[in-house]
Amino acid sequence: MSQKERLMIAAIFTLAATFSAMDLTADYREGSSGSHLIFEAMLFLASISGIIYLLRLWWKARKGLAVATHHLSETRADFQEFKIKVKPYLEGLGKMIDTQLASWELSNAEKDIALLILKGLSFKEIADIRKTSERTVRQQARSIYARAKLSGRAEFSAFFLEDLLLPYQAPEEP
Repeated sequence: MSQKERLMIAAIFTLAATFSAMDLTADYREGSSGSHLIFEAMLFLASISGIIYLLRLWWKARKGLAVATHHLSETRADFQEFKIKVKPYLEGLGKMIDTQLASWELSNAEKDIALLILKGLSFKEIADIRKTSERTVRQQARSIYARAKLSGRAEFSAFFLEDLLLPYQAPEEP
């Protein structure tokens, strides 16, 4: 349930409680029957219960949002720290990828497509980004693979990523 929906329901319960209390008071002064007063008192209590329930939901949601906001803040800080640590490595990797693509004598368009393939985008997504047809992207990808003497997308990606994904080995102790 959205915040707006909860507020709307709380407003309805508040109106119902207010009108019930006013009607209950007026009926009591006029000497209405006991069963009628009990029914209106129950309606009033149900409205108050609804308000309390929604206030508890609101409090929990607000508390959850505060926790999530705190975690998000910590995650963003960790990510910024990570970006700073890996920046030199990523720049080096980027230069090496660019050098390798240049050695295959790819056109600028083919280099763009090669990088988007490495990022894991589909041919359709690449075509949308480059505002061209998916068929054109496929043909350019085949040209890239042929110049690189690789069989396809998986082998192309592995060419660049295979050595980056080696398992961790603890340093040997002296």
